[in-house]
Amino acid sequence: MKAIDNLKKYISVVIVILFLIPQNGFSQKKRLKPPKRVSKIESVDQFVSHSFELYHKVFVYDSLTKAGVEVPAEIENQLLERAEQDIDSLWQVLPTILDDMTSGDANIMIKGKATINLNKSKRALKYCMKTMKVYFIGTNEDEDDD
Repeated sequence: MKAIDNLKKYISVVIVILFLIPQNGFSQKKRLKPPKRVSKIESVDQFVSHSFELYHKVFVYDSLTKAGVEVPAEIENQLLERAEQDIDSLWQVLPTILDDMTSGDANIMIKGKATINLNKSKRALKYCMKTMKVYFIGTNEDEDDD
């Protein structure tokens, strides 16, 4: 009976430790995929498509540099110019998103799909910000955000 109690204690400690270990250490770095379905809210769909275009450019640049391939300065400049264009187009679409999402024109299902698509684009943009911060400012990815 005492052995069973000790076993229960050990099992509960192991379970607690497994839940406390961050899952990021076990996750595999893979490419984010754009949403499969459009949300039928035009401004949201434009924002998502522009954010994933930017994500694609940053991901390709990051993959090349991690693989040890030296990116020529001409191509790097073109990537930066196109990334700036994508960021500008994101800023142009951004004000209309709030209006479209808060208006009563679309039903709940369409707004839910739009929210899911915006969350995917948020993850893509977060990756872009972290990667650009590492390459152009020179900070480490491992630093904690305040």
